[in-house]
This record gives sequence, structure tokens and C-alpha cells, in this order.
Amino acid sequence: MGKKPRYEKIDGILAPPSFVPEIYKEAMAFKPGLDDVVVATYPKCGTTWVQQIVSLILRKGKPLLTTEEYFATLPFLEMTPMEILSGLEKPRCIKTHLPFDRISFSKDAKYICVARHPADCVVSFFHHTRFFPIYFFSDGCFDDYFELFIKGEVDWNDYFDHLLSWYEHKDEPNILFLTYEAMKSDPRDACLKIARFLGDTYYDLLTENDEAMLKKVLEYSSVEFMKATVNEFWKEQFSAVPSEELQMLNPVIKKYAKLMEEAEKEGHVPLGGFIRKGVVGDGKITLSEEQLDKLNERIIQKTSHSDVMNLWKKS
Repeated sequence: MGKKPRYEKIDGILAPPSFVPEIYKEAMAFKPGLDDVVVATYPKCGTTWVQQIVSLILRKGKPLLTTEEYFATLPFLEMTPMEILSGLEKPRCIKTHLPFDRISFSKDAKYICVARHPADCVVSFFHHTRFFPIYFFSDGCFDDYFELFIKGEVDWNDYFDHLLSWYEHKDEPNILFLTYEAMKSDPRDACLKIARFLGDTYYDLLTENDEAMLKKVLEYSSVEFMKATVNEFWKEQFSAVPSEELQMLNPVIKKYAKLMEEAEKEGHVPLGGFIRKGVVGDGKITLSEEQLDKLNERIIQKTSHSDVMNLWKKS
């Protein structure tokens, strides 16, 4: 068996090793309410991009420009103590990677779910894992990671189980279901769909005055802008040992700091960036023919009872 990333197992779900069981369980019990927008995805399927778009719409085209402001405004549910989350100003944009059957679903909140083809997801997830030294996987190889992904032995467990858990609820009136590929094909349409879902007021703001605000949302949610800003926020916050001040505020960050110290001693360093390419089709280039065949076999095995893969018929 090849090299494995380090994980924390909480209630049967594999999580990043810095996660704290008490906070993770609080996340599963958390019930969002009115004026809460929850961005729900499997990791590396467009979470950060959609959060950026939602925050820009809610903030009338104004981007978040500092690391402190970014992480204080866009909480990650599984990493955020309830006392911090409850103190945030509404409307809140909260991200989660929890499958549908592990959340406390609310009819009052709005959920935006994003799916991405598994071939691209596994490539992005591999690079994501090597970006964070706390996985102790900076010397890991893609072939080993691919095998773990295929067996559902990575963060948040099996990709297909997670996808199906949300796909089965795609027609709920308070769920907007998108694909990464469709968003890349027509970002303008994606932004308008999200704005309309958030409410007519937001949609009207984007489309009035010669679409001035829509142009801002598109500019500030572009890969180029996010690489220059959001990417740097993640580097500043997570590519070194966090400050003692941050550690005092959040047990997850405190645990992260200890893991970073251990990882640095073992020679693990951040590789690449949190936002890497933001493209469609990387999986077809990266995966070998054997791996593509194995992935297709897994797709048939896990989705034969569902039409979920029709999401990518045109991709």
C-alpha cells in the first residue's frame, strides 16, 4: 500500500487532521435560518468560487481584500465554533462539505450545491492535499491518492455518496443545484442564477444600470482576481504556524498550529496554491487510461440507479 494522508475520523467521516470532534459535531447539529446562505459541496468542486460570487452579490459588488476580513466573513462550518458563527452579521454565507444526511436541513435557509466531474475533482483534491503540510503528504504521489479517492478513503469520504446525497434533493425549492462545468461555460448566467435564487432584489441590482454590478461580480470572481487575493489569504492563514492570537480564538486553529510544527520538523512544506488552475478537463489529461477505466467502473457501480451523471453529458 502506498502513502496515505493523515486524517481525523469523526463519526465515521474522514476529516482533515486539524478538525476537532466537538466543533465538527456542532456543525452537523447546526440549523441555519432566514438570511443564511449555505454553499454545500464535496471538496474541490467550486466551493470557494461560489462563496466568492455569493459574497460579492450580498456585498453589492465589494470584494473582501484582507485575510482577516475574508475568514471573518466567510465561515467554514466544520471549522467554526458556534460562538463565533452566532456572532456573525446576517446575511451569512456559510460553506460546508457535509453530505446531506449529516446536516440539520432547514427549510428557511438557502442552499447552493455545486457538483464537479469526478475526474477533475480527484486531480484538484490531490493538489489541495499537498498544499496543506498537516496532511503529511507533500511527498505523496497521485497514483496513491487516486486509489484512496476511488475507495472513498479521503476527506468527507466517498465522492459519489456525497454527490448523490445532495442530488436527490436538487428539486427542493430552497436548493440551487449547479455544476462547475456549466459555471465555467457561462459565468454570467451562473451569477444571474445565483442572484435570482438569493432574491429578486439582488437580481435587480445586478441587472440595472447597464449591468454595472454584474460586471463587478464577474471581475472579482474571476480566476485571475481570486489567485491574486483569495489565494494569498489562504497562504497567509495556513501555510505557516498560525499566530497565538488566532489559536486562542479557535481550537481547530490551535490544533492546526501543533500539526504545522510537527509537519515542518518532518520537512513537509506547502506545495502549489489553494487556487490552482480553475479549469475543466484536467482529469482527462492527468489520469492514465487505466485510471480512467477504473473511474468509469466506479461511476457505473455507484450511480447505476441514478441519472446523476447526465449532469456531464455535454462536458
